[in-house]
Amino acid sequence: MTKDLKKKAVTAIAGVSALTMALSACGGSGDAAAQQLDKDGKPLVKVMFQSASNQSIATMGTWINGLQEACGCTIEWSEVQDSQWTQQKAATLTGGNPADLSIRAYHPSDAQKYPFFEDLSQHLDQMPNVQAFFAQQPVAKAMVTTPDGKMYTLPRYQGKISKASGQHLFINKTWLDKLGLQVPQTWDELLKVMEAFKTQDPNGNGKADEIPYAMRNISTTDVGWWSPFLFLNSTGISTQFNNSPSRFGGYVDNGTVKNYLVSDQFREVVEFLHTMIEKGYSPKDSLTQESSKYYASLQGADDNKTATVGLAITNTTDAFGTGLMDQYEAIPWPSSAPGVTAVADHSQDEGAFDDYAVAVRAGAPNMDTIIKLINAMYGEDLSVQQRYGTLGDWVTKNGDHTYTVSDKFFKLTANDKNPAFADRFAGWISDDWTIKGDASTERLLATDEVYKDQIAAVGDDYFPVSIVPSDEDATTLSNNSATYLSTALPKAADWMQNGGLDDASWKAYVDGITPMGIEENNQIWQKWLDEAKKKA
Repeated sequence: MTKDLKKKAVTAIAGVSALTMALSACGGSGDAAAQQLDKDGKPLVKVMFQSASNQSIATMGTWINGLQEACGCTIEWSEVQDSQWTQQKAATLTGGNPADLSIRAYHPSDAQKYPFFEDLSQHLDQMPNVQAFFAQQPVAKAMVTTPDGKMYTLPRYQGKISKASGQHLFINKTWLDKLGLQVPQTWDELLKVMEAFKTQDPNGNGKADEIPYAMRNISTTDVGWWSPFLFLNSTGISTQFNNSPSRFGGYVDNGTVKNYLVSDQFREVVEFLHTMIEKGYSPKDSLTQESSKYYASLQGADDNKTATVGLAITNTTDAFGTGLMDQYEAIPWPSSAPGVTAVADHSQDEGAFDDYAVAVRAGAPNMDTIIKLINAMYGEDLSVQQRYGTLGDWVTKNGDHTYTVSDKFFKLTANDKNPAFADRFAGWISDDWTIKGDASTERLLATDEVYKDQIAAVGDDYFPVSIVPSDEDATTLSNNSATYLSTALPKAADWMQNGGLDDASWKAYVDGITPMGIEENNQIWQKWLDEAKKKA
Protein backbone atom coordinates (compact mmCIF):
# COMPACT_ATOMS: atom_id res chain seq x y z
CA MET A 1 0.00 0.00 0.00
CA THR A 2 1.54 3.33 -1.05
CA LYS A 3 1.63 6.50 0.99
CA ASP A 4 -0.87 8.26 -1.35
CA LEU A 5 -3.32 5.37 -1.28
CA LYS A 6 -3.20 5.26 2.50
CA LYS A 7 -3.85 8.95 2.72
CA LYS A 8 -6.87 8.79 0.43
CA ALA A 9 -8.25 5.75 2.23
CA VAL A 10 -8.05 7.30 5.67
CA THR A 11 -9.62 10.54 4.46
CA ALA A 12 -12.46 8.82 2.64
CA ILE A 13 -13.60 6.15 5.06
CA ALA A 14 -11.71 6.44 8.34
CA GLY A 15 -14.71 5.14 10.31
CA VAL A 16 -14.85 1.66 8.75
CA SER A 17 -13.59 -1.09 11.01
CA ALA A 18 -12.20 -3.25 8.24
CA LEU A 19 -10.12 -0.38 6.91
CA THR A 20 -8.80 0.37 10.38
CA MET A 21 -7.51 -3.17 10.65
CA ALA A 22 -6.11 -3.01 7.13
CA LEU A 23 -4.16 0.13 7.95
CA SER A 24 -2.73 -1.57 11.01
CA ALA A 25 -1.65 -4.49 8.87
CA CYS A 26 -0.09 -2.27 6.20
CA GLY A 27 1.58 0.24 8.45
CA GLY A 28 1.36 -0.66 12.12
CA SER A 29 2.13 1.67 14.94
CA GLY A 30 5.75 2.10 13.96
CA ASP A 31 5.32 2.86 10.25
CA ALA A 32 6.73 6.36 9.70
CA ALA A 33 5.05 6.52 6.30
CA ALA A 34 1.56 6.36 7.81
CA GLN A 35 0.57 10.02 7.65
CA GLN A 36 -2.47 12.25 7.85
CA LEU A 37 -1.82 15.84 6.87
CA ASP A 38 -3.64 19.17 7.04
CA LYS A 39 -3.99 21.50 4.04
CA ASP A 40 -0.55 22.96 4.74
CA GLY A 41 1.16 19.60 4.93
CA LYS A 42 1.49 19.49 8.73
CA PRO A 43 0.69 16.27 10.63
CA LEU A 44 -3.01 16.12 11.52
CA VAL A 45 -4.12 14.40 14.73
CA LYS A 46 -7.80 13.74 15.44
CA VAL A 47 -8.54 14.10 19.14
CA MET A 48 -11.83 13.30 20.89
CA PHE A 49 -12.63 14.77 24.30
CA GLN A 50 -15.50 13.54 26.45
CA SER A 51 -16.83 16.83 27.75
CA ALA A 52 -19.13 18.04 30.49
CA SER A 53 -22.12 20.24 29.67
CA ASN A 54 -20.18 23.39 30.56
CA GLN A 55 -17.10 22.59 28.50
CA SER A 56 -16.21 23.53 24.93
CA ILE A 57 -12.82 23.40 23.23
CA ALA A 58 -13.72 26.66 21.46
CA THR A 59 -13.84 28.61 24.72
CA MET A 60 -10.86 27.15 26.56
CA GLY A 61 -8.35 29.88 25.70
CA THR A 62 -4.85 29.92 24.36
CA TRP A 63 -3.50 26.92 26.27
CA ILE A 64 -5.15 24.73 23.63
CA ASN A 65 -2.81 26.26 21.05
CA GLY A 66 0.11 25.19 23.22
CA LEU A 67 -0.76 21.56 22.53
CA GLN A 68 -0.41 22.10 18.78
CA GLU A 69 2.84 23.98 19.23
CA ALA A 70 4.25 21.22 21.40
CA CYS A 71 3.58 18.48 18.85
CA GLY A 72 4.19 20.57 15.70
CA CYS A 73 0.85 19.38 14.44
CA THR A 74 -2.71 20.44 13.75
CA ILE A 75 -5.33 19.03 16.11
CA GLU A 76 -8.79 18.32 14.75
CA TRP A 77 -11.02 18.27 17.82
CA SER A 78 -14.29 16.46 18.34
CA GLU A 79 -16.35 16.53 21.54
CA VAL A 80 -18.93 14.13 22.93
CA GLN A 81 -20.88 15.11 26.02
CA ASP A 82 -21.49 12.77 28.91
CA SER A 83 -25.16 12.30 28.06
CA GLN A 84 -24.24 10.95 24.62
CA TRP A 85 -21.04 9.10 25.38
CA THR A 86 -22.43 5.75 26.52
CA GLN A 87 -24.15 5.23 23.19
CA GLN A 88 -21.31 6.63 21.09
CA LYS A 89 -18.70 4.67 22.99
CA ALA A 90 -20.50 1.43 22.19
CA ALA A 91 -20.65 2.45 18.52
CA THR A 92 -16.95 3.24 18.31
CA LEU A 93 -16.02 -0.04 19.96
CA THR A 94 -18.28 -2.28 17.90
CA GLY A 95 -17.36 -0.35 14.74
CA GLY A 96 -13.66 -0.33 15.48
CA ASN A 97 -13.24 3.40 14.91
CA PRO A 98 -12.07 5.26 18.01
CA ALA A 99 -10.38 8.61 17.40
CA ASP A 100 -6.62 8.79 16.87
CA LEU A 101 -6.34 10.06 20.44
CA SER A 102 -9.16 9.96 23.01
CA ILE A 103 -9.30 11.80 26.33
CA ARG A 104 -11.40 10.47 29.22
CA ALA A 105 -13.02 7.88 27.04
CA TYR A 106 -11.77 4.30 27.39
CA HIS A 107 -10.72 2.17 30.36
CA PRO A 108 -8.17 -0.66 30.26
CA SER A 109 -11.09 -3.10 30.39
CA ASP A 110 -12.47 -1.64 27.14
CA ALA A 111 -9.15 -2.11 25.40
CA GLN A 112 -8.87 -5.69 26.58
CA LYS A 113 -12.20 -6.51 24.96
CA TYR A 114 -11.68 -4.67 21.67
CA PRO A 115 -8.42 -4.91 19.65
CA PHE A 116 -8.40 -1.33 18.44
CA PHE A 117 -5.97 0.33 20.86
CA GLU A 118 -2.24 0.95 20.80
CA ASP A 119 -0.04 -0.67 23.42
CA LEU A 120 1.52 2.48 24.85
CA SER A 121 4.09 0.60 26.92
CA GLN A 122 6.22 0.26 23.78
CA HIS A 123 6.38 4.07 23.50
CA LEU A 124 7.42 4.95 27.06
CA ASP A 125 10.98 5.73 25.96
CA GLN A 126 9.49 8.53 23.82
CA MET A 127 7.50 9.93 26.75
CA PRO A 128 9.91 11.08 29.49
CA ASN A 129 7.14 13.08 31.21
CA VAL A 130 5.04 9.93 31.55
CA GLN A 131 8.09 8.03 32.78
CA ALA A 132 8.63 10.68 35.47
CA PHE A 133 4.97 10.31 36.46
CA PHE A 134 5.29 6.55 36.81
CA ALA A 135 8.58 6.83 38.72
CA GLN A 136 6.92 9.05 41.34
CA GLN A 137 3.58 7.23 41.36
CA PRO A 138 4.20 3.55 40.55
CA VAL A 139 0.61 2.70 41.47
CA ALA A 140 -0.44 4.76 38.42
CA LYS A 141 1.52 2.50 36.12
CA ALA A 142 0.22 -0.61 37.84
CA MET A 143 -3.42 0.46 37.52
CA VAL A 144 -3.25 0.59 33.69
CA THR A 145 -1.00 -2.43 33.13
CA THR A 146 -3.11 -5.36 31.96
CA PRO A 147 -2.46 -8.95 33.05
CA ASP A 148 -0.47 -9.60 29.85
CA GLY A 149 1.79 -6.59 30.48
CA LYS A 150 0.19 -4.22 27.96
CA MET A 151 -0.74 -0.60 28.57
CA TYR A 152 -3.67 0.52 26.43
CA THR A 153 -4.51 3.66 28.39
CA LEU A 154 -2.62 6.19 30.46
CA PRO A 155 -3.92 7.41 33.84
CA ARG A 156 -4.41 10.87 35.29
CA TYR A 157 -3.34 12.03 38.73
CA GLN A 158 -5.02 15.03 40.34
CA GLY A 159 -2.18 15.44 42.80
CA LYS A 160 -1.79 15.17 46.54
CA ILE A 161 -4.45 17.86 47.01
CA SER A 162 -7.03 15.35 45.75
CA LYS A 163 -5.85 12.32 47.70
CA ALA A 164 -8.94 12.14 49.87
CA SER A 165 -11.95 9.87 50.12
CA GLY A 166 -14.80 12.37 49.95
CA GLN A 167 -17.04 9.94 51.89
CA HIS A 168 -17.32 11.86 55.14
CA LEU A 169 -19.77 12.03 58.05
CA PHE A 170 -20.79 15.57 59.08
CA ILE A 171 -22.68 16.72 62.13
CA ASN A 172 -24.17 20.11 62.98
CA LYS A 173 -21.78 21.18 65.73
CA THR A 174 -23.80 24.35 66.36
CA TRP A 175 -26.78 22.19 67.28
CA LEU A 176 -24.65 19.96 69.49
CA ASP A 177 -23.28 22.96 71.38
CA LYS A 178 -26.69 24.56 71.78
CA LEU A 179 -28.11 21.37 73.27
CA GLY A 180 -25.04 20.70 75.41
CA LEU A 181 -24.25 17.43 73.62
CA GLN A 182 -20.93 15.79 72.78
CA VAL A 183 -19.81 14.28 69.50
CA PRO A 184 -21.22 10.72 69.59
CA GLN A 185 -18.69 7.90 69.88
CA THR A 186 -21.10 4.96 69.44
CA TRP A 187 -24.37 4.24 67.66
CA ASP A 188 -26.27 4.38 70.96
CA GLU A 189 -24.89 7.86 71.61
CA LEU A 190 -25.70 8.89 68.05
CA LEU A 191 -29.32 7.78 68.38
CA LYS A 192 -29.66 9.89 71.55
CA VAL A 193 -28.32 12.88 69.61
CA MET A 194 -30.80 12.15 66.83
CA GLU A 195 -33.66 12.18 69.32
CA ALA A 196 -32.51 15.53 70.69
CA PHE A 197 -32.20 16.98 67.20
CA LYS A 198 -35.75 15.81 66.44
CA THR A 199 -37.46 17.06 69.59
CA GLN A 200 -35.55 20.05 70.99
CA ASP A 201 -35.79 22.57 68.14
CA PRO A 202 -31.99 23.00 67.71
CA ASN A 203 -32.35 25.51 64.85
CA GLY A 204 -34.52 27.68 67.10
CA ASN A 205 -37.22 28.62 64.60
CA GLY A 206 -40.10 27.10 66.56
CA LYS A 207 -40.88 24.61 63.80
CA ALA A 208 -40.55 20.85 63.79
CA ASP A 209 -38.61 21.04 60.51
CA GLU A 210 -35.39 19.37 61.61
CA ILE A 211 -34.08 16.32 59.73
CA PRO A 212 -31.81 14.61 62.26
CA TYR A 213 -30.15 12.47 59.58
CA ALA A 214 -30.46 13.31 55.88
CA MET A 215 -30.11 9.84 54.37
CA ARG A 216 -29.27 9.65 50.68
CA ASN A 217 -31.16 7.23 48.40
CA ILE A 218 -29.65 3.91 47.35
CA SER A 219 -29.21 2.33 43.93
CA THR A 220 -30.10 -1.21 42.88
CA THR A 221 -26.99 -1.61 40.69
CA ASP A 222 -24.10 -0.70 43.00
CA VAL A 223 -23.20 1.06 46.23
CA GLY A 224 -21.64 4.46 45.70
CA TRP A 225 -21.29 8.06 46.72
CA TRP A 226 -22.59 9.06 50.16
CA SER A 227 -24.48 5.82 50.60
CA PRO A 228 -25.96 5.11 54.05
CA PHE A 229 -24.08 1.81 53.85
CA LEU A 230 -20.97 3.80 54.74
CA PHE A 231 -22.01 3.03 58.30
CA LEU A 232 -20.29 -0.31 57.65
CA ASN A 233 -17.18 1.57 58.73
CA SER A 234 -18.70 1.74 62.21
CA THR A 235 -18.64 -2.07 62.35
CA GLY A 236 -14.97 -2.36 61.35
CA ILE A 237 -15.49 -3.04 57.63
CA SER A 238 -13.65 -0.41 55.61
CA THR A 239 -15.55 0.69 52.52
CA GLN A 240 -14.11 2.00 49.25
CA PHE A 241 -17.14 3.53 47.63
CA ASN A 242 -15.40 5.96 45.26
CA ASN A 243 -14.56 3.17 42.85
CA SER A 244 -13.50 -0.38 43.72
CA PRO A 245 -14.90 -3.91 44.27
CA SER A 246 -16.38 -2.39 47.43
CA ARG A 247 -19.14 -0.91 45.29
CA PHE A 248 -20.28 -4.45 44.57
CA GLY A 249 -20.01 -5.86 48.07
CA GLY A 250 -16.33 -6.75 48.24
CA TYR A 251 -14.12 -6.07 51.24
CA VAL A 252 -10.84 -7.41 52.60
CA ASP A 253 -10.62 -9.09 56.01
CA ASN A 254 -7.10 -10.07 57.13
CA GLY A 255 -6.04 -10.40 53.51
CA THR A 256 -9.07 -12.47 52.48
CA VAL A 257 -11.72 -11.13 50.10
CA LYS A 258 -15.28 -11.42 51.41
CA ASN A 259 -18.65 -9.90 50.57
CA TYR A 260 -20.29 -7.66 53.17
CA LEU A 261 -23.76 -8.16 51.67
CA VAL A 262 -23.93 -11.52 53.46
CA SER A 263 -22.06 -10.41 56.59
CA ASP A 264 -23.44 -9.98 60.10
CA GLN A 265 -22.12 -6.41 59.98
CA PHE A 266 -24.33 -5.60 56.99
CA ARG A 267 -27.34 -6.90 58.89
CA GLU A 268 -26.40 -4.62 61.80
CA VAL A 269 -26.20 -1.61 59.48
CA VAL A 270 -29.56 -2.39 57.87
CA GLU A 271 -31.18 -2.68 61.31
CA PHE A 272 -29.53 0.54 62.47
CA LEU A 273 -30.74 2.43 59.40
CA HIS A 274 -34.25 1.02 59.91
CA THR A 275 -34.19 2.51 63.39
CA MET A 276 -33.26 5.87 61.89
CA ILE A 277 -36.32 5.75 59.62
CA GLU A 278 -38.70 4.10 62.09
CA LYS A 279 -38.06 6.73 64.77
CA GLY A 280 -38.47 9.58 62.30
CA TYR A 281 -34.82 10.63 62.32
CA SER A 282 -34.73 10.22 58.54
CA PRO A 283 -37.60 10.93 56.13
CA LYS A 284 -39.63 7.89 55.14
CA ASP A 285 -38.96 8.55 51.46
CA SER A 286 -35.17 8.76 51.98
CA LEU A 287 -34.39 5.63 50.01
CA THR A 288 -36.45 6.54 46.96
CA GLN A 289 -36.27 10.34 46.79
CA GLU A 290 -34.45 12.07 43.95
CA SER A 291 -30.87 12.98 44.77
CA SER A 292 -31.73 16.62 44.12
CA LYS A 293 -34.02 16.56 47.17
CA TYR A 294 -31.17 15.24 49.30
CA TYR A 295 -28.80 17.97 48.07
CA ALA A 296 -31.43 20.65 48.63
CA SER A 297 -32.03 19.50 52.21
CA LEU A 298 -28.38 20.14 53.06
CA GLN A 299 -28.84 23.79 52.07
CA GLY A 300 -31.44 24.31 54.81
CA ALA A 301 -34.22 26.89 54.61
CA ASP A 302 -34.63 30.66 54.29
CA ASP A 303 -32.16 31.01 51.42
CA ASN A 304 -29.42 29.02 53.14
CA LYS A 305 -29.81 30.83 56.47
CA THR A 306 -31.52 28.21 58.65
CA ALA A 307 -30.07 24.73 59.02
CA THR A 308 -32.56 21.87 58.93
CA VAL A 309 -30.15 18.91 58.81
CA GLY A 310 -28.26 17.51 61.80
CA LEU A 311 -26.25 14.67 60.26
CA ALA A 312 -25.29 13.93 56.66
CA ILE A 313 -22.70 12.15 54.55
CA THR A 314 -21.00 14.26 51.88
CA ASN A 315 -17.52 15.39 50.82
CA THR A 316 -16.91 18.85 52.37
CA THR A 317 -18.81 21.59 54.15
CA ASP A 318 -19.32 23.20 50.72
CA ALA A 319 -22.38 20.96 50.36
CA PHE A 320 -24.17 22.97 53.06
CA GLY A 321 -23.73 26.29 51.26
CA THR A 322 -21.84 29.39 52.30
CA GLY A 323 -24.58 30.41 54.71
CA LEU A 324 -24.43 27.23 56.79
CA MET A 325 -21.08 25.57 56.16
CA ASP A 326 -19.56 26.97 59.37
CA GLN A 327 -22.11 25.04 61.45
CA TYR A 328 -20.86 21.64 60.32
CA GLU A 329 -17.79 19.57 61.04
CA ALA A 330 -16.68 16.10 60.04
CA ILE A 331 -16.58 13.49 62.78
CA PRO A 332 -15.03 10.01 62.95
CA TRP A 333 -17.37 7.10 62.37
CA PRO A 334 -18.99 6.17 65.68
CA SER A 335 -18.48 2.54 66.69
CA SER A 336 -21.45 0.24 66.24
CA ALA A 337 -20.91 -0.89 69.85
CA PRO A 338 -18.41 -0.32 72.64
CA GLY A 339 -15.20 -2.23 71.95
CA VAL A 340 -15.64 -2.26 68.17
CA THR A 341 -12.83 -0.51 66.28
CA ALA A 342 -14.43 1.77 63.71
CA VAL A 343 -12.53 2.46 60.48
CA ALA A 344 -13.04 4.83 57.56
CA ASP A 345 -13.62 4.76 53.82
CA HIS A 346 -10.30 3.95 52.12
CA SER A 347 -10.84 5.68 48.77
CA GLN A 348 -7.95 8.16 48.91
CA ASP A 349 -6.21 6.77 45.82
CA GLU A 350 -9.50 6.50 43.96
CA GLY A 351 -10.01 10.20 44.65
CA ALA A 352 -6.70 11.13 43.05
CA PHE A 353 -6.19 8.63 40.21
CA ASP A 354 -8.22 7.65 37.15
CA ASP A 355 -7.26 4.93 34.68
CA TYR A 356 -8.73 6.55 31.57
CA ALA A 357 -6.96 9.79 30.70
CA VAL A 358 -5.61 8.82 27.28
CA ALA A 359 -6.13 6.07 24.71
CA VAL A 360 -4.72 5.82 21.17
CA ARG A 361 -6.11 3.98 18.15
CA ALA A 362 -3.84 1.17 17.03
CA GLY A 363 -2.23 1.98 13.69
CA ALA A 364 -3.31 5.63 13.83
CA PRO A 365 -1.52 7.88 11.32
CA ASN A 366 1.32 10.07 12.62
CA MET A 367 1.96 7.81 15.59
CA ASP A 368 5.23 9.53 16.46
CA THR A 369 3.42 12.89 16.51
CA ILE A 370 0.66 11.49 18.71
CA ILE A 371 3.23 10.18 21.19
CA LYS A 372 4.98 13.57 21.16
CA LEU A 373 1.63 15.25 21.88
CA ILE A 374 0.91 12.91 24.79
CA ASN A 375 4.33 13.55 26.29
CA ALA A 376 3.66 17.30 26.09
CA MET A 377 0.29 16.88 27.79
CA TYR A 378 2.04 15.21 30.73
CA GLY A 379 4.50 18.09 31.01
CA GLU A 380 4.30 20.49 33.94
CA ASP A 381 2.84 23.68 32.47
CA LEU A 382 0.42 21.92 30.14
CA SER A 383 -0.79 19.59 32.89
CA VAL A 384 -1.55 22.58 35.13
CA GLN A 385 -3.24 24.48 32.29
CA GLN A 386 -5.34 21.49 31.28
CA ARG A 387 -6.48 21.27 34.88
CA TYR A 388 -7.12 24.95 35.64
CA GLY A 389 -6.78 27.14 32.52
CA THR A 390 -4.32 29.35 30.67
CA LEU A 391 -1.26 30.72 32.46
CA GLY A 392 -1.50 34.47 33.01
CA ASP A 393 -5.28 34.38 32.79
CA TRP A 394 -6.57 31.65 35.09
CA VAL A 395 -3.30 30.57 36.68
CA THR A 396 -0.26 32.52 37.90
CA LYS A 397 3.07 30.74 37.65
CA ASN A 398 5.03 31.81 40.71
CA GLY A 399 8.21 29.88 39.94
CA ASP A 400 9.81 26.98 41.78
CA HIS A 401 7.00 24.65 40.64
CA THR A 402 4.40 26.77 42.43
CA TYR A 403 1.13 27.96 40.87
CA THR A 404 -1.73 30.08 42.14
CA VAL A 405 -5.16 29.44 40.62
CA SER A 406 -7.43 32.46 40.23
CA ASP A 407 -10.45 32.77 42.51
CA LYS A 408 -12.66 33.05 39.45
CA PHE A 409 -11.94 29.41 38.55
CA PHE A 410 -13.51 28.25 41.79
CA LYS A 411 -16.51 30.53 41.35
CA LEU A 412 -17.52 28.97 38.05
CA THR A 413 -21.10 27.73 37.99
CA ALA A 414 -22.65 24.95 35.93
CA ASN A 415 -23.76 27.63 33.47
CA ASP A 416 -20.26 29.06 32.98
CA LYS A 417 -17.92 27.70 30.34
CA ASN A 418 -14.98 25.99 31.97
CA PRO A 419 -11.60 27.26 30.72
CA ALA A 420 -9.95 23.86 31.14
CA PHE A 421 -10.43 20.12 31.01
CA ALA A 422 -10.58 20.38 34.83
CA ASP A 423 -10.73 16.96 36.48
CA ARG A 424 -10.98 15.35 33.03
CA PHE A 425 -7.50 16.38 32.03
CA ALA A 426 -4.87 14.10 30.47
CA GLY A 427 -1.82 14.68 32.63
CA TRP A 428 -0.65 14.71 36.23
CA ILE A 429 0.01 17.10 39.09
CA SER A 430 3.31 16.06 40.66
CA ASP A 431 3.60 15.91 44.43
CA ASP A 432 6.61 18.21 43.95
CA TRP A 433 4.41 21.00 42.58
CA THR A 434 2.36 23.34 44.75
CA ILE A 435 -1.11 24.48 43.71
CA LYS A 436 -2.45 27.42 45.70
CA GLY A 437 -5.89 28.97 45.76
CA ASP A 438 -7.99 25.78 45.67
CA ALA A 439 -9.83 26.38 48.94
CA SER A 440 -12.44 23.69 48.31
CA THR A 441 -9.84 20.99 47.77
CA GLU A 442 -7.93 22.19 50.81
CA ARG A 443 -11.13 21.73 52.80
CA LEU A 444 -11.44 18.22 51.39
CA LEU A 445 -7.94 17.33 52.58
CA ALA A 446 -8.56 18.88 55.98
CA THR A 447 -11.78 16.88 56.28
CA ASP A 448 -10.06 13.65 55.36
CA GLU A 449 -7.47 14.32 58.05
CA VAL A 450 -10.23 13.75 60.63
CA TYR A 451 -10.14 10.08 59.64
CA LYS A 452 -6.36 9.66 59.83
CA ASP A 453 -6.47 7.24 62.78
CA GLN A 454 -9.41 5.29 61.38
CA ILE A 455 -7.62 4.95 58.03
CA ALA A 456 -4.51 3.71 59.83
CA ALA A 457 -6.67 1.09 61.53
CA VAL A 458 -7.50 -0.39 58.12
CA GLY A 459 -3.89 -1.53 57.67
CA ASP A 460 -3.45 -3.49 54.44
CA ASP A 461 -7.07 -4.65 54.27
CA TYR A 462 -8.17 -2.71 51.21
CA PHE A 463 -8.28 -3.03 47.42
CA PRO A 464 -5.42 -1.13 45.70
CA VAL A 465 -6.29 0.82 42.56
CA SER A 466 -3.77 -1.35 40.70
CA ILE A 467 -6.21 -4.27 40.48
CA VAL A 468 -6.77 -4.97 36.76
CA PRO A 469 -8.74 -8.20 36.11
CA SER A 470 -8.56 -9.97 32.78
CA ASP A 471 -11.32 -9.35 30.28
CA GLU A 472 -12.85 -12.78 30.92
CA ASP A 473 -12.82 -12.32 34.68
CA ALA A 474 -14.11 -8.75 34.44
CA THR A 475 -17.11 -10.03 32.48
CA THR A 476 -17.81 -12.73 35.08
CA LEU A 477 -17.50 -10.24 37.93
CA SER A 478 -19.89 -7.84 36.23
CA ASN A 479 -22.50 -10.47 35.42
CA ASN A 480 -22.43 -11.98 38.90
CA SER A 481 -22.63 -8.67 40.74
CA ALA A 482 -25.51 -7.48 38.56
CA THR A 483 -27.41 -10.63 39.51
CA TYR A 484 -26.93 -10.60 43.27
CA LEU A 485 -27.14 -6.81 43.70
CA SER A 486 -30.51 -6.71 41.94
CA THR A 487 -31.80 -8.93 44.75
CA ALA A 488 -29.74 -7.77 47.71
CA LEU A 489 -30.16 -4.00 47.50
CA PRO A 490 -33.96 -3.89 47.05
CA LYS A 491 -34.32 -6.37 49.91
CA ALA A 492 -32.08 -4.26 52.14
CA ALA A 493 -34.11 -1.18 51.23
CA ASP A 494 -37.33 -2.99 52.12
CA TRP A 495 -35.96 -3.95 55.54
CA MET A 496 -34.69 -0.43 56.14
CA GLN A 497 -38.05 1.03 55.23
CA ASN A 498 -40.45 -1.50 56.69
CA GLY A 499 -38.54 -3.68 59.15
CA GLY A 500 -39.20 -7.40 59.45
CA LEU A 501 -35.55 -8.47 59.54
CA ASP A 502 -35.49 -11.52 61.81
CA ASP A 503 -33.19 -14.55 61.93
CA ALA A 504 -35.31 -16.61 59.55
CA SER A 505 -35.61 -13.90 56.92
CA TRP A 506 -31.89 -13.09 57.15
CA LYS A 507 -30.95 -16.75 56.66
CA ALA A 508 -33.29 -17.05 53.69
CA TYR A 509 -31.74 -13.92 52.17
CA VAL A 510 -28.15 -15.13 52.63
CA ASP A 511 -28.96 -18.61 51.36
CA GLY A 512 -30.69 -17.07 48.36
CA ILE A 513 -28.05 -14.63 47.11
CA THR A 514 -24.86 -16.55 47.97
CA PRO A 515 -25.25 -18.96 45.00
CA MET A 516 -25.74 -16.00 42.64
CA GLY A 517 -21.99 -15.61 42.19
CA ILE A 518 -20.82 -14.15 45.48
CA GLU A 519 -18.32 -16.91 46.21
CA GLU A 520 -17.05 -16.93 42.62
CA ASN A 521 -16.53 -13.16 42.73
CA ASN A 522 -14.68 -13.47 46.04
CA GLN A 523 -12.30 -15.98 44.48
CA ILE A 524 -11.73 -13.87 41.38
CA TRP A 525 -11.09 -10.68 43.31
CA GLN A 526 -8.76 -12.62 45.62
CA LYS A 527 -6.72 -13.73 42.62
CA TRP A 528 -6.35 -10.20 41.28
CA LEU A 529 -5.76 -8.72 44.74
CA ASP A 530 -2.83 -11.10 45.13
CA GLU A 531 -1.56 -10.12 41.66
CA ALA A 532 -1.85 -6.42 42.48
CA LYS A 533 0.22 -6.89 45.62
CA LYS A 534 2.95 -8.45 43.47
CA LYS A 535 2.99 -5.32 41.28
CA ALA A 536 3.36 -3.00 44.27
